[in-house]
Order: sequence, then C-alpha cells, then structure tokens
Amino acid sequence: MGTLLVFLIVFIPMGWVFWRLLRFTRNTIGTNSPLKVQRIYQTTFRSFFVRLESVFVLICLFMGFVILKASLFATFSGPDPMIGRTILIIFGFALLCMGMFTFVIDLNHWPYARGVVITTLPDEHELDIQLPDTTLRIKEGDIRKITMYHNEGKLQHGFAQFQLNNGNSFLLPFKTEGIWVINEYFKGIPMENHIQHVPLIRTTFKSEATYE
Repeated sequence: MGTLLVFLIVFIPMGWVFWRLLRFTRNTIGTNSPLKVQRIYQTTFRSFFVRLESVFVLICLFMGFVILKASLFATFSGPDPMIGRTILIIFGFALLCMGMFTFVIDLNHWPYARGVVITTLPDEHELDIQLPDTTLRIKEGDIRKITMYHNEGKLQHGFAQFQLNNGNSFLLPFKTEGIWVINEYFKGIPMENHIQHVPLIRTTFKSEATYE
C-alpha cells in the first residue's frame, strides 16, 4: 500500500506535467503557432490555481503541519530532547511559510488575472486583450515598455506592467494564460526587471494601471 501511494504521489503529477508540456508544444510551434491560427487564452480559477506549483504548496502546508504536530506531541530521547524538538519546529515552520508565500501571492494577483482573455488575430497581427473591466486591441508599436516585477527563486512569481504609447498601462500576473503571446507577437519591446522578494501588486499600482 505504501509503495502504491508513493507511486501515485510521484508519477501522477509528473504525467500531468508531461501531458501539459506536450500539448503546449503542439499548440505553439509550426502551423499551430498563435502567429498562424487564432488562439484564445482564458484565465479561469482552475487554470490559475490548479498548477504544478499548487502541488508544491499543498505538500509544504501538509508536511509543515505534520512536522509541527510531531514536534509538539512526540517524545524525544537523548541528552537534550529540546534540541531535536526545536529543529523540527523550525523546519515545520519553514515549510508552512513556503506554502503560505505562494498562496498569499496568488490571492494578491488573482483579481488582476481573473477572467482575462487574450485572443490572437493572426490575419491582422494584433491581440485582443479582455481585462477585468475593459478590452484592448493591441497592435505592433502600441507597447512602449514592459516592466517585470519578480522574485529570484526557482519557483518564480511576479507580474508585468505593460506601458502603452498613449500613456496608459495595464498589469498582468505571470500566471495569466497566454501572457507569453504578447512577447511572441511583438518582439523587441524594451524590458526592465525589478527584483522583489515578495512580488505583491500594491494598491499604488492601481493608479498606474489605467486604460481607456
């Protein structure tokens, strides 16, 4: 039973990841490229929260809770049992913090990605971007600069601010479906990178993220 459980925990997520990679590759190159055919990328609750990172978050939260519980109620042997208890408490707390880190960022970013639909228009070489409260038609030369705010971890979290030539701008979290298509359609846009250990979208960005 234990072997079967380990197999399910390890290989089912891996199989799901490989399947998504194959589907992504099939729909992004050659004649299936969004530069050739119309593609519609819609960000839903499932696409935003049910990802590989979600498995990592759940494992961290579960293991952190189990380790903290064990550190409080387990009996330690040895000359100084408090050392072992303290190590477990620190390790369990670190796992909980890692899980909560991703969870808090996702909750902060979700309002900016909820319901966003990016539609490719290959004949016109334009993008139709439906934001939570408006719709933009973006063509070559409309985007003046892209500013990226992200952490430096292997699990990268962040968001991008797209500044338009008409003075307006809008924000999209990295987990927005199809965000990569913008760079694919309009190459050579100047980019800036800002490192933030906790890349939260602050309320001050609301005044900057305006559009007509």
